[in-house]
Amino acid sequence: MKDYLCVLAFFFLHTSYSLSQSLELMPGTERIFADVQWFKPLDEQYQWTVFSRTRLTVDYEENTDLFSGAYLNFTTKSGIGGTILGRISSFTAGADAGIHYYKGTSTLTLFALASINLSEELGYSWFSILRITPALSENWDFYGSLELFSSFNENGHSFSVQRIRGGLQRGQYQFGLAINVSEVGSDFFTEANPGVFVRREF
Repeated sequence: MKDYLCVLAFFFLHTSYSLSQSLELMPGTERIFADVQWFKPLDEQYQWTVFSRTRLTVDYEENTDLFSGAYLNFTTKSGIGGTILGRISSFTAGADAGIHYYKGTSTLTLFALASINLSEELGYSWFSILRITPALSENWDFYGSLELFSSFNENGHSFSVQRIRGGLQRGQYQFGLAINVSEVGSDFFTEANPGVFVRREF
């Protein structure tokens, strides 16, 4: 218990709050999930942008898994554009290139990216996130998000994950029910981690 609390404390202290734009903590039945995201436009038209995220998972046997990625995006007025991604995790590191679609309004955000691995080894993936925040009253909004990721290699399916959130938003805070579901390998071995989440935007 003490060790994984130390890992979580290290994660939050060394991921600068001044640079983060959202911070989520999700304690689940199988593990604790934390996610810090940051977004910055590089021009006034928001054509060139940088998006980064760092995710940490700690299970109750104190095993950890870390992922950090930085996305450099160029988006046209149609919402379609190109992406270069650099990534590092507990198991691998590399770079990807792909095509994305982005749509953003005051109550809806959609980002979808199809990419290929920039290495000798064949690999391609799909990443998308949909977030909706329709108003429920003057001070409360519904908060829902669906994140999908699937990775494939020359042998077929490698790994997939679905992260689903549903709850309420008030001001800069969101909270509610959550579930992370993962599938591994060609036999799609499935594991679910239901729980609750608390998220804050900065």
